[in-house]
Amino acid sequence: MKKLMLIMGGVLVLVGIGLYHIYDWDVYLMNKMNRSVLPEKYKSYGNINTAKPIVFGQHEMKLMWDESFEPIQHFINSKGEVIVMTSEIPTDRDQEEVKNDASAVHFYQDFHFYKLDSNGEVKDHYVFKRTRENGDEKVFGDFIVNEDQKYYRTWIADGDTLAKPIIIQNENLTWDTEKQAEVFNKIFEEAEYFNNADHNYPGQKTTYYRDGKWYQLFTNAKLRERMYNRRKPQRFNNLFRHYSSLRMEMTNKSFPQIVPVYFQRTELVKLTHSIGGGSVSSTARNWKGDLYCELGVDKDTLKFKVPIMFEEDFTTQKFYETSGEKIGNYKAELEKQYSPYYYFTDKNLNFQLFTTSDSKLYLIRKTR
Repeated sequence: MKKLMLIMGGVLVLVGIGLYHIYDWDVYLMNKMNRSVLPEKYKSYGNINTAKPIVFGQHEMKLMWDESFEPIQHFINSKGEVIVMTSEIPTDRDQEEVKNDASAVHFYQDFHFYKLDSNGEVKDHYVFKRTRENGDEKVFGDFIVNEDQKYYRTWIADGDTLAKPIIIQNENLTWDTEKQAEVFNKIFEEAEYFNNADHNYPGQKTTYYRDGKWYQLFTNAKLRERMYNRRKPQRFNNLFRHYSSLRMEMTNKSFPQIVPVYFQRTELVKLTHSIGGGSVSSTARNWKGDLYCELGVDKDTLKFKVPIMFEEDFTTQKFYETSGEKIGNYKAELEKQYSPYYYFTDKNLNFQLFTTSDSKLYLIRKTR
């Protein structure tokens, strides 16, 4: 009898262990034991992901652009004006054609360029409808350049949308190797903007700006290897980030005006990650919740919350285990690993930029 009871007990333990893993009872029990209650002082913090204007003190934050297909770009031109670039999948042309183009690139897009004055008012707007027939337009400082159609526009600086021709050099490849190398070396050393595209190596098309003029040089000679590796300018314009020469990539700036003050756990979930390629899937627990933050603008404070999720992983374990006001101890690491918010201010501008996503952009301005 005793032996039978031991066997039955062992079976029940095994069944319990099986059910524990099959039905995620560990997650269920931890959610039941999550007794955290949001302190009263944080209950007035509003959800930042809203289309309604948010008024705080003498300031108002308004969502200006939302659901951009590609990440929103923004930069300051030579006249101190902010340029904002958004994109969308077109709805005013053959939808079958657009659908068939739904590749990784989505070449059929409408790109909107907005020019803001020092008060954040839109003073000009330009649209480029990209197709495979009319090529692509790229930003080089104050210029919009179409390397495929061989033209440039000066709209960024002066509002002129006229397509001006680029000066073409050696398109018929009649120059000898010595002359090609001589001109290319001078371009590499002196050009203010420089971009070259590989064709059938060593053939290349180099677009560059020097002495106030745009040129496009065609070459078929093998030039110094380091020249092929240099690209100017940076292809992604973002006032929230800066280019790191050490990492060779865009990295987030720090945001001293924003302080994370509280993390409220709401639900523990178990997510499965599938790498693909025949690799075994992995499962990890994640704490879903709200990150409460404060943004100081002049003498006013925007108090907001943003949804966030921390994974139980060796690189993010500290966030997973942290709750409440302890999250404030990890401000720098939180901004680096999770990028929950972005902020930009400039002494020459009477407004600020803010966002929690690359696809949307808020403007903060004084109301009085």
